[in-house]
This record gives sequence, structure tokens and C-alpha cells, in this order.
Amino acid sequence: MALDRFKLLYDFQSLNLKDYFTLNPNLTPEQIDLLYNAGADKENLARYSKLTKEQFMRFLNERGFDKDYLALNPHLTPVQIDLLYQTKGVNKDHLASTPKLTKEQFMRLFNNDSVDKDYLSSNPNLTPEQIDLLYQIEGLDKSDLAQYPKLTNEQFMRFFNDEDFDKDFLAQNPHLTTEQIDLLYQIEGLDKDHLASNPKLTDEQFLRLFNDGFVDNDYLAPNPSINPPANKPFASGVFNWRW
Repeated sequence: MALDRFKLLYDFQSLNLKDYFTLNPNLTPEQIDLLYNAGADKENLARYSKLTKEQFMRFLNERGFDKDYLALNPHLTPVQIDLLYQTKGVNKDHLASTPKLTKEQFMRLFNNDSVDKDYLSSNPNLTPEQIDLLYQIEGLDKSDLAQYPKLTNEQFMRFFNDEDFDKDFLAQNPHLTTEQIDLLYQIEGLDKDHLASNPKLTDEQFLRLFNDGFVDNDYLAPNPSINPPANKPFASGVFNWRW
């Protein structure tokens, strides 16, 4: 019988870990309900957890609950995003920055003058077309566009060849290809700690950084490519998701 580490830690009352559990984005619906009913931090549950429709509506309909925490949840469905967009008082900048938007929802936020487009540019789920659209906005903070979304090779090279652009932001992008990592590694003055902690590294690139006297290996330790599975760096059901 598999060890239920969530239950083991939850029942260990002397540790008082309930609020830490709420930070885990891989809680099951049953665990979310257990924490909700136990009086754990509801703001974190609303912000990080993958909620069922019923759990989402419970937060949405709860009087006095700050719905901005829901708007920051990266697991929102298109229907839930629409509901929050229509909810009075919700900061739409939060919806722009985190959830996975449909094309229609992106354009609605893009064309809304009250939405700060810098928040849209920090959304990690942008399409190539959306990235290009934002890139053309005068005064936009392009560092976010370089750091968060998955860039095409042409978009990467546009940033890479811009002499005035700080390449440290590119080095923090978790979607870099092997070739792009190698290109950035060769740049004089680049903070290679960013390359160590974020992109998916080959074995050769890992060893190169590991043996580089100027790279702090503490930055290599949390790299998701050395903590499989790489696409799910958080262990489900445990408050310490690096275990």
C-alpha cells in the first residue's frame, strides 16, 4: 500500500502545516476540501489549486472573499475566466498575466484600455502571433516577453540580435532550445546562473555549468530538467513539492 504522505503530514498536528499545504498546486479535490474545511489559507487554495467547478464557484460566491486570488489561478477554464472578467472589482491585469486565454479572451484584454499590456506580456501561454502583436506596442516592457512565453526561433533571434536588449532575460526563459542555450552561454557578461536554474539542459550543458567556476551550483539544484518528470516539477499531494 502506497504511503500517503499528505495524510501523514496532515495528521502530524504538532507541525501545523496546513497553510503550507495550500501552496501545493497538485492537491486533489479531496485534499482541497479537507484544507478548506479546516480553515487553512483560502487565498492560497484559490490561487494555486486546480479547482473543480464546484470549488471554483464556492470561492466565487463567497461573500467577502477577494476574487483577485482566483484571477491569478493558472488552471482556470475559459468559462471561469469569462465569469471573473464579468465580476465587479476583479483586477483584470491578473487575468491577463496568468491563465491560459482563448484567442478571443486575449483580444478582449488586449483591446481593453484599462488593462496594462505589461501583464499580458508576462503570460507564459502566449501564441507566436500574440507575442508579435505585443512586441509592436511602443513602451511595452519587452523583458517579460523574452522571459516567459515560448518563443519561435525568429522571435528569439530578434531579442538575441538586439544590441540594447539585456540577454539575461532570455536566459531565464524555461522554453529555450539546446541551440539557444549554447548561444547564450557564449555571451560575455551573461549571468549563467539564469541558464542553470531555468531552461531544460542536456547532460552536456548541465556538466558544463556544473564545472564552470562562475556558476553557483545552488542554481542548478532546482532546475526541472534534473528533477524528472521535467514537465511536472511539483510532486503531487505533498506540501514540499521538491521532494
